Amino acid sequence: MPTIDDTSPSPRRRSRIILPLLVGLSLAVACSPTVDTGDGEASADRSPTDVAATDMEPEFDEDPDCFGIEPADAQHIECGMVEVPLDHDAPDEATIELAVVIDGTAADTEGSEVPLLVLGGGPGEVLVEPYLTTPQLREVFAAGRTTIVIDQRGVGSSDPALDCPEIPALEVQESAAEDLHAALDALGACRDRLADDGVDLGAYHHLANARDVELVRRALGHDQLNVRGTSYGTQVALLTGQMFPDAVRSVVLSSPVDPRANWVDGVPAGFARSLDRLAAACREVDACTERVGDLGAAIDQTVRRLDDQPEEVTVQPPGGETTTVSYTPSRFLGGLFTFFYQAELTAMLPAVVDRARDGDLAPLANIVAILEQQLEGGVTAGMQQSMLCTGEAGLADPERALAEVDDPLITEYWYPRTMLGEPIGEFCARWDVEQVYDPAEVTLDAEVPTLIVTGGLDHVTPPELGEQVHEALPVSHLVEVGWAVHAPLEALSLPGPCGQDIVTDFLNDPESEPDADCAADFTLQLGTPLPPGLG
Repeated sequence: MPTIDDTSPSPRRRSRIILPLLVGLSLAVACSPTVDTGDGEASADRSPTDVAATDMEPEFDEDPDCFGIEPADAQHIECGMVEVPLDHDAPDEATIELAVVIDGTAADTEGSEVPLLVLGGGPGEVLVEPYLTTPQLREVFAAGRTTIVIDQRGVGSSDPALDCPEIPALEVQESAAEDLHAALDALGACRDRLADDGVDLGAYHHLANARDVELVRRALGHDQLNVRGTSYGTQVALLTGQMFPDAVRSVVLSSPVDPRANWVDGVPAGFARSLDRLAAACREVDACTERVGDLGAAIDQTVRRLDDQPEEVTVQPPGGETTTVSYTPSRFLGGLFTFFYQAELTAMLPAVVDRARDGDLAPLANIVAILEQQLEGGVTAGMQQSMLCTGEAGLADPERALAEVDDPLITEYWYPRTMLGEPIGEFCARWDVEQVYDPAEVTLDAEVPTLIVTGGLDHVTPPELGEQVHEALPVSHLVEVGWAVHAPLEALSLPGPCGQDIVTDFLNDPESEPDADCAADFTLQLGTPLPPGLG
């Protein structure tokens, strides 16, 4: 991980709010490619974020049909496309279109002239359609001002969308272990079809996403934007602020990525830490220990049993087909991995593990099947593959990734058998795109006020990454929510308004520490019993 230079000559204004997880549970705190700088010269000494604005006058082309999507309970919603260059350094050549939604419900709120632009995660998360069709999601991002939502290049309603119907939903990570050749064939079929259709897969990368945001701002006629990102979206938000600091009034980060660190290599350590932290928390909660005893030991026992003999489980998600799934150690651990994406599932994880240890995998298998059904179509797989392989995944190093992990469950049974593990090199070789982004070359020192919200149980973007970003930025506020898992701001917004209140307070005065006291009440009810009907 790169060393953080903490010697900025500018005044460093930071505030930090630490919210309790539980008494007794402590939180742990290759070769570089040549970068095209956009000025006709290449240099390995300049940061890839040192670019000039694209020489183009973008426009917002209104779409009264909202991309064929019927907005639900929507007022003051405007949809349209913004045309941007496929290659920002060649603005007179090929172009693509970004789907943009403008929600002006709060446009007349006093003191909220600068809108909030929201970026999805993934990479590849489809955001426009769920935003239009789910009023609850619109409420999550409401912050007392106009909200702008985009589908990033290659995603969802943007054109072209790099869909991969050849790859069944969420099957790549599992089949990488069980049938790598089949997964590579499916990936290759998608890659070849897109290439035959004339799609330049190498043009879909982090730096282009950030430069797209600047063109959306100009197309909509705003002097500045507030930019909010979750998970992968935080990387784009930070890069946008770094590239165009005068155009970004503030940045809001929920589960931040550090653009200078290879997050792909950090996943196994993050997962191991989250399991350890949850096991430690369980030991402090009577309801949890009464239900499962030692959570870590119960997980270990289940993995060892499945290693001796995988078990078949029949599942049928609501409205879906009945299927039989073979549960190996890697599939079991992969199921636990998905639980850390939602707080309510993490709260039930001890009860699920208790049943699994006793030989009943049905609750885990049914919940995973429901999640797969819900997430189907939520990520544009081709864009995700390009973003990964032009960036961090193309530089991933399995040996480096496991250097700080001493949990054999992760190092032997899970990580090597996932897409983010040892097979990732083969996947990127098959996708066949050039390396564009190297985290080691990125600087992070823009004086853009930034709100950083981390979750103590976050397994993908652990709180340590938020600490690093906080230390690097001259003006930032760090809120650590000890009980939260991935996407803490969104969790704080459901079912109450805490997340929205924190963001609104920050946006009203980005230089000052926001009021985040409400987040102290956010806890997980560890030992929560399983709902009926899960097996």
